[in-house]
Amino acid sequence: MGAVEAVVKPEAAGSDYAQFAQRNLDKMSWLYPLVNNKLGAMLHLQLRHEHLFFMKDGRVVDEIGYGEDGKRFHERDMGKVMQTPEDITAQGYWFVPPRFSAQAAYEALGEVQDGAYYSVFSNQCQDWANRVRVTTERIQKEKKLAVPSGTEAYAPLYKEVAPTVPAAWYLGMIAVVVGVLGLGAPMATGYHYLKFVALLLLAIGVSDIIYAFSSKAWTTFLSTVFFGLLSIAGSVLIWGNDRFLLMSSNGLLALVLAGVGLARVGVAVRSRPFSAWCGTLFTGLLLLGTAWVAWKHRDGSAAGWLLGASLSVSFIAAGASTIWLNWKLREKGGEFEKLKA
Repeated sequence: MGAVEAVVKPEAAGSDYAQFAQRNLDKMSWLYPLVNNKLGAMLHLQLRHEHLFFMKDGRVVDEIGYGEDGKRFHERDMGKVMQTPEDITAQGYWFVPPRFSAQAAYEALGEVQDGAYYSVFSNQCQDWANRVRVTTERIQKEKKLAVPSGTEAYAPLYKEVAPTVPAAWYLGMIAVVVGVLGLGAPMATGYHYLKFVALLLLAIGVSDIIYAFSSKAWTTFLSTVFFGLLSIAGSVLIWGNDRFLLMSSNGLLALVLAGVGLARVGVAVRSRPFSAWCGTLFTGLLLLGTAWVAWKHRDGSAAGWLLGASLSVSFIAAGASTIWLNWKLREKGGEFEKLKA
């Protein structure tokens, strides 16, 4: 028999509010510079899991998300028991504004279709969460339900936190090697990144079209096919105009680098022990510096070189911080074992 799909308790509808939270995928931190950015967020392809929580009186009433087996699941069934906001943070999650009416979110879960199957490009947890979010907002508006306030009470939990299990040190070393090779030919690295984005969009478009026919969800068939064709068209445009994009896109690059840099600084400042996170802090500051350079030279032929160089620096810094973090955590683990002995 197959696994029973998770459902939310009926009493969750009476919670104070419902809210999504995200966590970085474990053991994938060395790849974060590639997709955990604004482009990845726009395409719903970040290396993050998105989960819905129902909260009442500062405690978790219930939680639910969409898993890789194409079914909804509870984190508690996976060994991640969370009862308070502090537990949520300890499991690597941070809340993502806004808060929603719990009643609207509960009803939205009953309306939203999960799809025919899980697809990393067109139907994964972030796509599912986006459908639930849009449906919840519609129900809130139609039924004139009050939107919960008080998000400032949990402001620290909105900051990105590290994955509960960092990437292995050798994966960090791979990232460093990739970055060093990229610095040897920054312009080529910039071109390759844009080619990667084009191929990614192509894969998304093809996946959308396959999904539209396979799911047999005829009510959304035309829109799914349309967006699939749109992604394919975008792929063709990027592939054929990569030189133009490299020479004129540094303003956007600067903003993306600044956002990623600030996120890393935020993670480092609020993580303990700080000695394990100083590499992450340095990475964030380095990215902020790169963002300033990119903004300063946002026009002209330096754009392509800067894109490649900044991606290379990102990989070197991410890899180095992963290696440092693993070493420090292993050091702390050794101290803990000595204490137990």
